[in-house]
Amino acid sequence: MEGAKLDISGGKKSDDSPPASYTAISEKDMEEETASRPKSLVKVKTASPEADGADEKMLPKEDTKISPNSNISTSKVKISLDNHNGDAKLDIDDIKPAFVGLTKEELMKYANDPFWVRLRMTLFVGFWILWALMLVGAVAIIYTAPKCPAPPPKEWWEVGPLVEVPSDVTLDQLKSPKYADFKGFIQAWNEDAYAAVDDSHQIMKLLKGAKENTTNVVLVLDPSTSSVWFDNSEQKHPIFDDYYIWRDGKHDKEPPNNWKSVGGNHSAWQYSPKRKQFYYAPVNQKPLLNFRNPNVTDAFSNVIKNFIEKGASGIMLKNAAHLLVSPKFEDETPRTNVNFGLEDYGFYTHTKTEYLEDLAPLIKEWRTAVNNNTRSKPLMVKEELQKVKAFKIGTELVVDLPLQSHAFNKETINVTDLVNSLNSSFSVDGVRWPLWKVNTSAVPEDALEIVTYLLPGCPLVQNGKVNHTLDELRDNSKSIMWGNTTYHAVANKTVFSFIREIPGSPGFIVSLNPTDDRVVVNFPLEIPILSKLTEVTIQMYSANYNETEYMQHNAKKDATLVPISPKSALVLSYVPHKD
Repeated sequence: MEGAKLDISGGKKSDDSPPASYTAISEKDMEEETASRPKSLVKVKTASPEADGADEKMLPKEDTKISPNSNISTSKVKISLDNHNGDAKLDIDDIKPAFVGLTKEELMKYANDPFWVRLRMTLFVGFWILWALMLVGAVAIIYTAPKCPAPPPKEWWEVGPLVEVPSDVTLDQLKSPKYADFKGFIQAWNEDAYAAVDDSHQIMKLLKGAKENTTNVVLVLDPSTSSVWFDNSEQKHPIFDDYYIWRDGKHDKEPPNNWKSVGGNHSAWQYSPKRKQFYYAPVNQKPLLNFRNPNVTDAFSNVIKNFIEKGASGIMLKNAAHLLVSPKFEDETPRTNVNFGLEDYGFYTHTKTEYLEDLAPLIKEWRTAVNNNTRSKPLMVKEELQKVKAFKIGTELVVDLPLQSHAFNKETINVTDLVNSLNSSFSVDGVRWPLWKVNTSAVPEDALEIVTYLLPGCPLVQNGKVNHTLDELRDNSKSIMWGNTTYHAVANKTVFSFIREIPGSPGFIVSLNPTDDRVVVNFPLEIPILSKLTEVTIQMYSANYNETEYMQHNAKKDATLVPISPKSALVLSYVPHKD
């Protein structure tokens, strides 16, 4: 066999070459072996020479990677190639069989096992207990979570209505049916507020009975003047010397300056022959107390405390605008473009004698004396405030229920002027809750009652009768007592309307037609905040309202076609739109 081999390499054969490790197989033996193999192992020879051998796999190279899906670790596989004859050798460590899960038969062995039954039941019960606890917790959170704070309750003097009563009224009269529905009574003290008073006085007896019967009486006092200390002051008593305002005159007996008596055309200065000086007496020629003297200020604080202790439920001040004057005593400046004479009160600006900025701290001191830092008793001012700023410290108004009468005291009602006036009072002056007083015959009284009862504030009733329907509406409506308000001139500025609305409560549209013509209002078109409104509900109307189809209470009507009769008022309710 060795001798039959032919060396064609052309080189010298090494003696170290290993001998051939195979034996030649005859063609006959190969055919017999092929025939004896299973057909699945017999490779069918393809007709295409290109495809021949395409399905034969090459041996892996040295950098061949094991599939990541294999359960054989690559660290356990070693591949080596025989350098002599190209054979590949794979060395694989012992392979541990992979866990592929339990069979059905194996699982069924545990189905009724007591341990697993108890475990399953424990987990089942635990799940529902936890679910129930979460449900209870959610309900508890919703229930105990802090809600939106409710608006503070209104005091009796804010709820109203209030009424002025004669100074000689008795407690029995106040408890009579005529006054039964009023929340409070305003009564004037026409005597010197600083003078000593006996408990037998008619008003003192009334205050005592009012205190015992929880009847609210607001006493009107004039702090500006008193005769109690005047004689001592006129004689220059060292204690009372400056209890009043004294000045030397010009050229001996001429008034110190051009200050005029309030509402008059003569000097506000009065000459004292005893003291040979002028004293300032701007109101009814009575001497004005000097409230720049702390002793005088404290004296009126004591007056307030005394009346409150006796039974007064509040104090109303007269002539509050004139309580302080400029300490420089300069002449007043004339107004421009006025039709008054040189001696007339209206000819001057009165910036030195009215509404001085020092007023607010003075009034606040007395307010503290009235209510002792509570709001249960009001400190009010009888006259309307022409300059609200003088009664404010920062943004705080130091008087309660500032009187508002200018809006309804003209012979005719101009809707545009009315809207501007209300916007100025509430937005510019910062008045929040005024006392409404009506003094006009431009429209019937019942129509104006509807307006003043439903505006922000407290109505001051003039005829001595409470409108029970309006009173009940005020008491039961959050929108009326706490709601926001907007003012509008609609129907070509012939109808005055205002909106009262608070989230979560029905809103109200109150309209007043002061003209002699019937008017139809399209509220969604004319009032932007009602642009999505489609329906309104009839609540009430004044006696002059005669639209038959709109006179059924609680009837729902189209918001785009609401008729309003001449000289009448109409109240509608609606459901506020949620954005």
